[in-house]
Amino acid sequence: MLIDSHAHLNFKAFKDDLADVIKRCDEIGMKVINIGAAFDTSQRAVVLASEQENFYASIGLHPIHVYDEEFDAKKFQDLINEKVVAVGETGFDYFHLWQALEKHNKSVEEVKQKQEKLFRDHIKLAKDNDLPLIVHGRNGKDDPNAYRDIYNVLKDEKVNRGVIHCYGGNLEEAKQFVDLGFHLGFTGIITFDKTETLREIAKWIPLDKMLIETDAPYLAPVPFRGKRNEPSYVQYVAKQIASLRAETEDEIVDITAKNANKLFNLK
Repeated sequence: MLIDSHAHLNFKAFKDDLADVIKRCDEIGMKVINIGAAFDTSQRAVVLASEQENFYASIGLHPIHVYDEEFDAKKFQDLINEKVVAVGETGFDYFHLWQALEKHNKSVEEVKQKQEKLFRDHIKLAKDNDLPLIVHGRNGKDDPNAYRDIYNVLKDEKVNRGVIHCYGGNLEEAKQFVDLGFHLGFTGIITFDKTETLREIAKWIPLDKMLIETDAPYLAPVPFRGKRNEPSYVQYVAKQIASLRAETEDEIVDITAKNANKLFNLK
């Protein structure tokens, strides 16, 4: 069964035709994990999971929103039920630091410290509920250290269950995360990656540490690049990885589904 391990059908991009998108998921017979990026979108992910048999939810406050709302652990705790299968997305985002700098008049160091506190708060919530972590990382144009800092926090907190979603680090960092026990998530970027770094990592990664995802509505794969992404397109990620590893698409779909089912304890 095809599994999109990271989507955002709980976002406004799908408000006008959500039923149609869900229908396309149902026609394929796939599972979807919708990821919260704030309290309201976490709530929406939980509602979708309750309404759709093959939908699940993750709850969290995205690092780019650290100054848009406070992380109230009790409120997020109250959202957790049997269809909430992870905590996050959380981590470090150094690409959008300027938003907090301009909107909230904060220094780079203040924003990083706030993101780190938020990250550790999410880790505590995940541990308290025995849930895996969904980690967001993005390097900045002038600061390529987001993945290094994520690794240091995970190692310090002794976390070994989760996924580095939409992986964008290098091969050396990928090996460090896998050694910790983490999975890596591959998106449509792998179908148009000009650096070849992701393709090198996809060829290297142990099969049992690989997940596929869309990050819909973002990062639509070829042949839909530039358009709104949706969960059914995750099959193109599987197809690209299969061609890189000289395996069949069905084999990649099966192993990534097995990995997702095991990591997130999907029923």
